[in-house]
Amino acid sequence: MRSPQATGTAPDRTDRPLLAGGLLVATGLTDVLAAYGMLRSGSFIVLGEEGLYPVDVAGWTWLHLVVGAAVALAGLVAISGRRDAAAVAIGCAALALVVDLLLLPYAPIRLVLVAALDAAAIRLLLRHRRATRRAG
Repeated sequence: MRSPQATGTAPDRTDRPLLAGGLLVATGLTDVLAAYGMLRSGSFIVLGEEGLYPVDVAGWTWLHLVVGAAVALAGLVAISGRRDAAAVAIGCAALALVVDLLLLPYAPIRLVLVAALDAAAIRLLLRHRRATRRAG
């Protein structure tokens, strides 16, 4: 299979926001479902020098749920390909990255994968914005 650069054709600009929107919808729904599961499971038990004690992360989990829903909605809006929609999606994905890093000790593997997909979506949207700015 030949790359677009080898054939002399430029990649379609509509592919980037479509892929980025799909990634954001997937990561947003993953965050919503994981946050719902964390809310239903209760407290975490931590072993310290003084013994076992529960750690309640319900507040952070509600934040994670709200941000996940916002990212999923921003992903749906980003599929439209508009520049202002891309800016909103980039902001929501950046906020999701911060929240994911705050909850990293509680679900490290899932959060690293979700954060990587959010970062990839941000990169695609930034490249789309740059391409639309050059095109006029």
